[in-house]
Amino acid sequence: PDRTARTCCSASATMATTAPAPGLGRPAGPFKPLDDDAQSKVRAQMEFYFSDSNLPRDKFLRETVEADPEGFVDISLLATFSRMRALLAPFGGPHNDETVAALVDLLKTSAELTVSDDGKRVRRTAAVRAREEIDAEVEARSVYASPFAMTATIDEITAFFAQHAVVRSVRLRRHVTSKDFKGSVFVELADAAACEKLLKLQTLEHDGATLTVTMKKDYLEKKKKDRVEKAAANAAAKEAAEASAAAAKEAAEEKGEEPTETTAAAPTEDAEPDAPESDEKPAFVSGLLLKFSLGADVAEGTRREDLSEALSEFDAPKFIDFKMGDTDGCLRFEDAATVQKIVAKHGSGPDATPLVINGAPVAFVPMEGDEEAAYWKALASRSGQGGGRGGR
Repeated sequence: PDRTARTCCSASATMATTAPAPGLGRPAGPFKPLDDDAQSKVRAQMEFYFSDSNLPRDKFLRETVEADPEGFVDISLLATFSRMRALLAPFGGPHNDETVAALVDLLKTSAELTVSDDGKRVRRTAAVRAREEIDAEVEARSVYASPFAMTATIDEITAFFAQHAVVRSVRLRRHVTSKDFKGSVFVELADAAACEKLLKLQTLEHDGATLTVTMKKDYLEKKKKDRVEKAAANAAAKEAAEASAAAAKEAAEEKGEEPTETTAAAPTEDAEPDAPESDEKPAFVSGLLLKFSLGADVAEGTRREDLSEALSEFDAPKFIDFKMGDTDGCLRFEDAATVQKIVAKHGSGPDATPLVINGAPVAFVPMEGDEEAAYWKALASRSGQGGGRGGR
């Protein structure tokens, strides 16, 4: 069976929106009958659009299906989807009436699709099931795999896994803002047994790299657990820093002293702010720290790079204390003037304009007073212990 051809075409659709592509007014090309390879790929692609692997997650197509009482979608519309346009281009394209007629005849041969009596629309033959039911089945037959080269294509990765199992779809994992490939994928295989067989392979290499392969469900559960543990660790470190600062202030007041603030060079780039406390009171430059809150509506997967890009008009921060999955953090700059400029433009003042990152307005507040001192103290403590690298 043409396993590789089918899965490559199907997988490619997972990363592209199925909304109509631009440039629909272009003239039709000369008609040419679809060869066997093209027929296989086109039929598989159309079946994929309506499959359990895609339809529940494809907002545009799902809403189009739901808008029709019988679940039909215009074939002429489907032909303009980006992947279909590419497949049909050598044979006249989606605006050639003969090409569309050949597409209709081809769809009539599919057991998974039903063409309307007038030959203008198509729907899936099986009834659309509940999203929860489908998601559970898809998860049970899906694996996570990495690392892949940033230049690897979805067709290349699909063909690679098709050597070992029937592949229903491949989804490239991408960064929210830049859309760059992360180097990891979710692969949906034929069934859970195929996943078990793949996991039993001693080594799986792609382009010279040994792949880590695990069940998608296990991977997601581990990521969730890691986020919870990191959040708990950050909260504990913050609480410890606040307690230490309060104790230091109380001790100073009992002695009739006022907490002092001196000026010195900022700690090293390698320092992390969530470290154990030290008894030595650190020196720091005041005004370099800017707290931010992304809010609960920010898109999942927001990264340090998203913050850097959004603030690109200002001097770059020396360090961004933020982990993916968090909703708040702190920016550390080398110049207090930069903090003042950001607050003036995007703070809470009457003339400020909120900065929106991944769909959510960001709240900026300078870190001051005891909180600022406690932050630098924790940072200096970690630096003195040879703390690990952070990064922007």
